Amino acid sequence: METDLLGGLLLPIGLWLLLSAGTPSQLHRRLAVATLIAISTATLTFIAFGFALAFGGSEGALGFGIAPERWIFVGLSGFFLDGATDLQSLETFIRFWPLVAAAAVLVAGALGHQARAFALVAYTVVAAGIALPVAMCWMWGGGWLHALGPNVGLGRGAVDIGHLAVAGIVAGASSIAWLRTIPRREPASHEPELPVVHFPSRAVAGVLFVLASVPVFANAFAPDEPRLPIGQFVGAGAAVSIAILTAGAYTIFTTRRPDVLSASRAALGAVLATSSGGALLPMPIVALLGIFCGLLATVGYYMVNEKLRWRDDSAIVTSVLVPAATGLLTTGTFANGAFGVTGWLSPGARLESGQLLAQVIALLAITLLATSTSGALLALMRFSRIALLVPPETIHARFPESLSTASSASVAAVEFADVAQAVDFAYASATEAANLTAVGSPPTQPNGDMKEQSPAPNNARPSGWFTRLRRGSEQPAAPKQPRKVAYPYRVGGRPLMARPPSVANSDASEEPSTTPRSEAD
Repeated sequence: METDLLGGLLLPIGLWLLLSAGTPSQLHRRLAVATLIAISTATLTFIAFGFALAFGGSEGALGFGIAPERWIFVGLSGFFLDGATDLQSLETFIRFWPLVAAAAVLVAGALGHQARAFALVAYTVVAAGIALPVAMCWMWGGGWLHALGPNVGLGRGAVDIGHLAVAGIVAGASSIAWLRTIPRREPASHEPELPVVHFPSRAVAGVLFVLASVPVFANAFAPDEPRLPIGQFVGAGAAVSIAILTAGAYTIFTTRRPDVLSASRAALGAVLATSSGGALLPMPIVALLGIFCGLLATVGYYMVNEKLRWRDDSAIVTSVLVPAATGLLTTGTFANGAFGVTGWLSPGARLESGQLLAQVIALLAITLLATSTSGALLALMRFSRIALLVPPETIHARFPESLSTASSASVAAVEFADVAQAVDFAYASATEAANLTAVGSPPTQPNGDMKEQSPAPNNARPSGWFTRLRRGSEQPAAPKQPRKVAYPYRVGGRPLMARPPSVANSDASEEPSTTPRSEAD
């Protein structure tokens, strides 16, 4: 086994770090469990039938025609790795498994916060276990997209040198089918803000890991050409740097501070945009791709989440799908002619559109494959009345500690608009839960009457410069309670004691009296 094959493992690790960097700490447990379930499911399906669908066309395949002009659509041999015990087959399995794991991680990032475990497993089987292996067969298993070159004369056929664009298109198109199914966001009642980065160090590490995996997958395109992986890494590095600077400049201009998460997502988009042919593109085109990915991570994220009101919190559409699709088309337009890949506008190409047409056909075919299989699964599950989303009462039963300090009446009266709000509420602390219920519409009682809002505490600090200067309008402050400095007030989110032991013991030692105490006492 070649030692460079292990570098492909950096791809799913980097993707998970990027996804977890923008996930609140309260939801990390759900994301971790969903990621493990998705990777395990994708691995087992790739062993059972995915590898056979992708690379089982040497002995038996579903297609038509006579070799060498044969059109192969899916492999039909090697199920459960039967006969794939030679060194070449095992190296192929190890080389392409990180792509399957990466698609599973992206599916978990899109579905993990709100999908049921059964829905997540079924969706991973369809996206990473069926759609992606079939696309692999079309592109790298001797399938019909690769045969567009030798059989029809469309350039060299569909090309994805880095092998990341195809995985990104499959995962992104499958995520779109899911995002169109779940309820959309409510219209924002406040000014939109940039996504919050909770773990900036993970975002930076994720970018480095994904960038380090670029030469490993590029080497599989032409193992005898060491220049290709080097050129692919140089093109990806240049695009990543420009994308980071573009996203950082935009966030500084709009919010007066650079945003790490937007810059990291822009870097991921740049890697996918240059995956198809980064080593074949002129440097000005690479720079334009970096600028485009930087704007996608900022302006594009706003359009998807605020205008379309999709719940794409993981930025799968703007950081994965659109950059990967753009990279395919850019390669067919501006490829410099090296390794037999000549773009439509390449110098000396004389406007030959064969390679561009092959790239367009590949983009449409892979997108249609992913959306149709995922859409068919969702339609079947809906027809079978299978619940896809986690209901709020299940979240309450599974995580009761998050609502331990809230009264049962207030919890029963809360009316969630959708599952995402229920997840946020279930993972919130007592103070955050109160704020969440106050942001939306006023909660209703079971009989339909409006719940009476509790007044703000008198000792709350007023906000605003003018409010702080005003006097005489506030209610007199309540008497100060004994300080609780030496005694922790909360352990694990629950009140340890209401007041210090000295006060509690003094009250307990006093005899009960029916005489009411005066305010001076």
